[in-house]
Amino acid sequence: MKILVVDDSLLYLSMVNKYLNEMPSVSEVFLCSNPNEVMDIVENKSIDIIIMDVIMPGISGFDLLESLRAEKCYDDIPIIMFTSLNDPESYKKCYELGATDFISKPINILEFHARLKVAIQSKTSSNDYKRLIEITRQQNFNLMEINSKLTDAQFHLIQSEKMAAIGSLVAGIAHEINNPMGFISSNFEILQKYFSRLFEYLNYIHEIYSNVDLEESPFYPLAKEVLAQHKKLKIDVVLNELEGVINDSQSGVQRVTAIIQSLRVFARSVQDDEKDTYSLIDIMDQVNLISNNEIKYVAEIKMNIPDDIILFCNKVQIGQVFINLLVNAAQAIKEQQRNELGSITIIAEHNEEFIAVHFIDDGPGIPDENRLKIFDPFFTTKEVGQGTGLGLSISYDIIVNKHGGSIDMNTEIGKGTEFIVKLPVAPIVREG
Repeated sequence: MKILVVDDSLLYLSMVNKYLNEMPSVSEVFLCSNPNEVMDIVENKSIDIIIMDVIMPGISGFDLLESLRAEKCYDDIPIIMFTSLNDPESYKKCYELGATDFISKPINILEFHARLKVAIQSKTSSNDYKRLIEITRQQNFNLMEINSKLTDAQFHLIQSEKMAAIGSLVAGIAHEINNPMGFISSNFEILQKYFSRLFEYLNYIHEIYSNVDLEESPFYPLAKEVLAQHKKLKIDVVLNELEGVINDSQSGVQRVTAIIQSLRVFARSVQDDEKDTYSLIDIMDQVNLISNNEIKYVAEIKMNIPDDIILFCNKVQIGQVFINLLVNAAQAIKEQQRNELGSITIIAEHNEEFIAVHFIDDGPGIPDENRLKIFDPFFTTKEVGQGTGLGLSISYDIIVNKHGGSIDMNTEIGKGTEFIVKLPVAPIVREG
């Protein structure tokens, strides 16, 4: 224990110093005969206990006691008043100002040791309590860190499992569809080739019979019957429409094939650092292809994306973000149950530092109480079983933590919401 003794009498300072050095629990004694120096000593020497005279020239013990107790950081320092006063008013004033105990003058050695032992025990208990509070505070801080890490680990684990499950499911479905689509596509090429031959042959037959001179030709009855049947069956119409049907069907096969390829690209598992340069318009075309079925019945998509914008990114992850933002916008518009289609506008712009992609919808907007929580893991406004609350939190993690970008939101109730995704520009690769 570090003990400060304050008294204008050098005799009493010497006596108290002798008595204190006889106590094994006292580690250091500071003697002060000038009350003006007390506050500096207490502040700089980490004093544990103060023994202080009441009557001193200049600054009294009452004044020092009041000054010390005015500082909250000194609340736990036991202050023993050292005095020859024995009137009740003096005792009362000392206690009211915050004195812990008294030692009477002249000094009784037994009383001195007894009162010091009580003060030392009190200070020891106070120090132990403060250490316990500090240990508890540190443990709470550590627990909060551990809990944060566990929550983050849980979030990433669920994200990984979700993406892996979706990827496995989509890859399986895409594989199952891709095989028959390969046969259909191949057969359509053959069908188109054969149709061209049949079309050419039927036109040839029709042209020959149309040019037969019916008055003189021995083929008159046959030509008449063939032309009549040609007209009855509307072969001209059939041939014209059949060509369009085949072309439309082939376009449909190509579209299905493109959707399957996009699904296989966006569903596959990739490393976080697997980045390359991609055209933004190409990524968005694939995103629209995949999400079109979710959007086409509730909203019209308008795009204003310059052809020259190139992203340096993980294509799969950025595609997941864009799909999530588009689907969320469509679902918000759908909840309004309006009679007309809503609107989702995608605008891209870039400067020397970043590329910004704006997703603007005319949906219901986001309420004030949800605006600060939309990027939190597991937060969702959807009914139980309809949302995991991971979509926007995963998007935030992908954009901010994995791509060094930002994702912000502007919203107005009844007018719509805008999400702004900003990504760093593609690094310049210098040759040589």
